[in-house]
Amino acid sequence: MQTAKECKCCRDTNIVDGKIEEAGITCITEHESFQVNCLNHHVLELSYYEYVEYNGPLEPDQMIHKVYRYIAYRRFTRFIWKRLGKKNRRILPACVVAAIRRQFPSQEYCGFRYPE
Repeated sequence: MQTAKECKCCRDTNIVDGKIEEAGITCITEHESFQVNCLNHHVLELSYYEYVEYNGPLEPDQMIHKVYRYIAYRRFTRFIWKRLGKKNRRILPACVVAAIRRQFPSQEYCGFRYPE
């Protein structure tokens, strides 16, 4: 991760403790809901169609993996916090970001940004 704030494990943040304990796992990336909703290409493809419906088609040079990462981050946020609201952002655990980046790789990443 690019900054010290982004280098937090899901176990260090206490945001996922209930879901981890409930599933009997050690990391949120092992949770079945995370794997199905954030890493599954077919699930993200359906969310992609919704994304295009609201945001318009991709630009010709825009990479699909970039959009899938964005959608996966949003789906994880919904899984944990339900709804945050406009310009209310949270730093995602490094293990989550790393798992999504492994699944949908890119040569460049922008990292976490606070809203303007």
